This record gives sequence, C-alpha cells and structure tokens, in this order.
Amino acid sequence: MLKLSIKAIQKRLLIIWFSILIVLALLPSSFMRETPLQFSLTIVLFFCYIVVFWISKRKWKPYQFELATVLLGTMSLFKGMFAGGEGFGMMLPLAVFIGFYIEGRRALAYASFFGTCTTLFLYCYDILTLPHIVPFILTYIGCYIGARGYRIQNEAYKTNQAHLKELQQAHTELQEAHSQLQEAALHSLQVAVLEERTRIARDIHDALGHSLTSLIVQLHALKYMLQDGPEHAQEAVRNMLSVAKQSLDEIRTSVHTLAMDKTSLGLTPLRALLSQAQKHTGIKMELLSSELDIPLSQELTITFYRILQEAVTNTLRHSNAKEIQVLIEQRENSLFLSIQDDGDITPQDQIKPGFGLTGIAERIKQLNGTLSYFAKEPHGFRLDVTLPLEHLEKEGGMRT
Repeated sequence: MLKLSIKAIQKRLLIIWFSILIVLALLPSSFMRETPLQFSLTIVLFFCYIVVFWISKRKWKPYQFELATVLLGTMSLFKGMFAGGEGFGMMLPLAVFIGFYIEGRRALAYASFFGTCTTLFLYCYDILTLPHIVPFILTYIGCYIGARGYRIQNEAYKTNQAHLKELQQAHTELQEAHSQLQEAALHSLQVAVLEERTRIARDIHDALGHSLTSLIVQLHALKYMLQDGPEHAQEAVRNMLSVAKQSLDEIRTSVHTLAMDKTSLGLTPLRALLSQAQKHTGIKMELLSSELDIPLSQELTITFYRILQEAVTNTLRHSNAKEIQVLIEQRENSLFLSIQDDGDITPQDQIKPGFGLTGIAERIKQLNGTLSYFAKEPHGFRLDVTLPLEHLEKEGGMRT
C-alpha cells in the first residue's frame, strides 16, 4: 500500500486539480464536435494524464519523466492531427507536466518543441485561425510558467526546511555542548577544590601534626624524668600529654575530612584557582573577602570560576602583570567581584573587547548583573562585576 504524507497528497491534488480545470474546459467542446470514437480517445488521453500526475515523484527516474513527456506529447499531437482537432487542447496539461517534472533547461526545450509543433499544426491544418492561435499560445506559456514557478517554490520550501532542520540540529548540538562544558567546568572546579583541600590538609599534617608528635615524644620523656619528682608535676605532665594526644587525633580527623570533602562550593574553588595559577606562572595572586567563605549555588560558583579563569587568562596573554588581586564582598543588595592587575595598559590605551570579555559579559547578562572594565592609574586593568542579591536568593545560592 502506497504511504503518502498529507503534504505530498496536497501537492499532487493541486496539480491534478489544475489539470482537471483545463481539461474540463475542453471536454464539453470535444463531446459536441467529435465522434464517439474520437471522444473516447480524448477520455483515454485525459486519464493517462491523471495517472502520470498521480504517481509519486519519488517513484520516477529522470529518464522516465522525459519518456512520459515524449509519449504524451506524441499521443496528443497524433490525436489532434488524425482524430479530432480538439485533441490539441491536451497540450495544456502537457505543459504543466513538463514545467513541474522535467529538470533544468531540458524542460524549456521540451516545452518549446511541443508548443512550436502544436502551433504549426494548428496553423497549417487550418484548425484555428491566427487570432485564435495567439490566445492558445499564451495559455500554453502560462501553464508552463505557472507549473515551473510552483516547482521552484516547492524546491525552495524543501531547501528552507532542510536548512531549518540543520539549524535545529546545530542548536541541539550546541545545547549539548554547553551542558557538557558546564559539566566539565564543574568537574574542573571540583578537582581544583579537592587539590587545594588536599594541599591544605598535607600542610597541616606536615607542620602542626609533626610538631604535636614531637611534643608528645618530649612529654613522654619528661614523664619518665619526673618519676621521682613531686606528684603534682607528674599529674601536670600527664594532663598535657593527654591534651596533646587528643589534639593530634582531632587534627588527623579534621585533615582526613578536609581532604575527602569534594562537595564544597563558594570561595574555596576560586582560591584554589588562584593558588594553582600562581604556582604555574609565578605571578602573585590573592583573594580578599570580608568573610571567610560566601555560600554560592553551583551555577554561581561556576560563573565566578569561569569569569576569574577568563580574567586571569587575559592578564597572562595581554599584559606583563606581576600581581593580580581579587576582591569579593557581599553588599546590601548585591554581590560584588573586582579583579585588577598591575599590567602595562594605561588609561590612554584603547580597550577593544575580545572573545574573553565578550564571553564574560554574556555570562553576567544571563544573571541580570552589570559589568564594567577600565584601565586604572597609573597602569593596570580592572574588571568589576555586580550581581543583584534578589537573583542570588531566588537561585538559593546566598543566605543572609
């Protein structure tokens, strides 16, 4: 069973309806002027056109279109010359078929050939007078141009639909890439936090842990040295030894918890980023904040992390800065981030926003924030970001 889309059926019905209108204008005249045999041939030819128009275009091969054109054109001419002049009217649906189904310049060649043959036969056989031939020729040309225009419009529609589908697919791929980028950023952020916490835990363990261990060893030695001393001195040593052991156990527990915690957000990943960048570049970097940490949502932490990452990258690329200073503070109705360096740029230099600054601006705009940047006196670059506190509260990232 032939499965056709509604769109395809509508297109073919439109062409068939157009052809039927043309043929129906001829059938009454054929019925009145032709013999029963001639009229029967007209009906057969009419249904041949209906069949070729109804068959799906996808079922045809290019050479089959041309073969059908030659057969239908020859049959129509033969009918007109030898079986009633009314058969020349069948050339009008032929013009529609040629205009819609034949490719490129070959369509014009076929239409011109059969149009010229029909005109010559009409004139030479005195079937129509010259004043009647001209309207017929104009109608023939109109049928061809109309069908050709419909074909071009249809092809343009298909092309636009294909482009639209490609754009939708590209949009979907971009959304997926954006999601993957966000996940990668979060993973990078979590790795940075984990590395920073591990470093802090190692430093605490190596410094304070070793010191307490040494203290415990010395207290043990002191305990044996005071075995024959006053009772209260031995008691004091036992108490100090107990406190030192308890402190060492607590530090080890805290260090283990600190090293294993992978979920914290806020300012910790920002400090980790600056710490790693300073380690690899030698540029002094510090983060200043009136609070030890500011709890942020995952989205805001990623946003601040990417902004800071982009700002540090721009500084490394475009200036000879020796220091980068980052300030984050929670104000009455907003959260403020300021990033500045001591690079070569001066107020007299023109700042042209590149891909980095444009990307930062887009991120801030999505959060309804504001962005400003300028060259500071006497030299260096400063970037200020302000995010409204209302948005942060809706995101659940801030607690006041």
